[in-house]
Amino acid sequence: MQFQSLRRLPPGPKGVPIFGVLFDYNQDPTGFSLRCAQEFGEISLLPFGPLNVYLLSNPKHVSEVLSSQSHRFVKGVSIQSLKSSLGEGLLTSEGEFWKRQRRLTQPAFHRERIFEYGSIMTDAVKTMICRWRNGEVRDIHSDMMHLTLLIVAEALFSADIAAGKTAVIESALEAILVHFSNQLNTFFLLPEWMPTPDNIQFWQKLQQMDEVIYDIIQQRRKSTAVTSDLLTMLLQSEDEDGAQMSDREIRDEVVTLMMAGHETTALALTWTWMLLAQHPEVEEKLHEEIQVVLQGRSPTADDVTHLKYATWIIKESMRLYPPAWGTSRQVIEMVQLGDYTLEPGDTVFLNQWVMHRDPRFFERPEQFNPERWDDGFEQRLPRGVYFPFGDGPRSCIGKGFAMMEAVLILVAIAQEFRLTLEPQHLIELQPSVTLRPKNGMKMSLQKRDSQKRNGNAAGSST
Repeated sequence: MQFQSLRRLPPGPKGVPIFGVLFDYNQDPTGFSLRCAQEFGEISLLPFGPLNVYLLSNPKHVSEVLSSQSHRFVKGVSIQSLKSSLGEGLLTSEGEFWKRQRRLTQPAFHRERIFEYGSIMTDAVKTMICRWRNGEVRDIHSDMMHLTLLIVAEALFSADIAAGKTAVIESALEAILVHFSNQLNTFFLLPEWMPTPDNIQFWQKLQQMDEVIYDIIQQRRKSTAVTSDLLTMLLQSEDEDGAQMSDREIRDEVVTLMMAGHETTALALTWTWMLLAQHPEVEEKLHEEIQVVLQGRSPTADDVTHLKYATWIIKESMRLYPPAWGTSRQVIEMVQLGDYTLEPGDTVFLNQWVMHRDPRFFERPEQFNPERWDDGFEQRLPRGVYFPFGDGPRSCIGKGFAMMEAVLILVAIAQEFRLTLEPQHLIELQPSVTLRPKNGMKMSLQKRDSQKRNGNAAGSST
């Protein structure tokens, strides 16, 4: 205890007695984090009530926590709180159990497997935009959330099972996010067993979703039909000793994949549509690439490597508005970061919002500039600067799936429609477990002229 009181601590805001900086942080999490990093340096100490949190803004330290020293950390209290809904899935589990689950799940996300889901993605987009009408105003955030959930549900369960089941799952996933946000606002001090309206609704929605998922698992175990979806791969995966996942373990991975597999991609696309509407010159360059690469046909998985500018747009959007905008880790083994010693129980905060806007690494960091990703820019960045999918052994297992999905959806929609922001719509950040637009994203749809969409193909043939 004497060492604890004498050890050197980094600078940081003082906050108020008992609550520390909790109120300042909750008022503006992204802005507060950025100001602290700018004012107090590469390691700053943020008192969150009884918990001291080390905000890291040196990429070397970020990389140590996520990669080279990752064995000295576990997921922070915010992610651990998701165990009540996600169970022991890849996002929340730790240690040897996590290693086993990652090993069993990894084959489902090999590059060859991911490519097989390309047609699911493009077919889902076509179905959605067939219902869109020229001139109508839509909440694009809501549309992207629904679309990406349909895609991940079909990739997991196949079309025959996914049909009709996603409404219950969608409602439950939304309840989980609302519940997490409410817990975060009260600093996880309100027990989940208390019969508050939020808690009651949360447990009811969770039970309804579990009934659907367990029923799907049981149906698939009994079925003799040949399927190649993610659920089948999870059911067939075996450990070195031949052991397979239990129903509960599969349920936890399914819920985790649905939660992480639709929310973040939907948000990346939502912020991308906003940025394109604000920067018509970028949108025009995107459309030029679409015309050159696709020549009027629909995109496929094979086109993604040729859609370079579209990929740059997604990367730049995730730089400015990272869907997973911050994460925490808890120290379990003493570690040295810079000039400071962190002990078991300490918490570190790794903030993509802060790192992705650091002028040391990004020229004019507030500017939306997809061209910055040209010429191997990402490979030249120090590790720990740009990490929208995390880094190290706990990096997102579905990164390849998500990037392909985002590019295909972006291109398929941009090929048919131009989206413009509603002038009176208030865009406001809602940073919780993810970075959401608080009021949705109201946008007007403008159908593209078919002759221009096909690159004036009729005229070019003469």
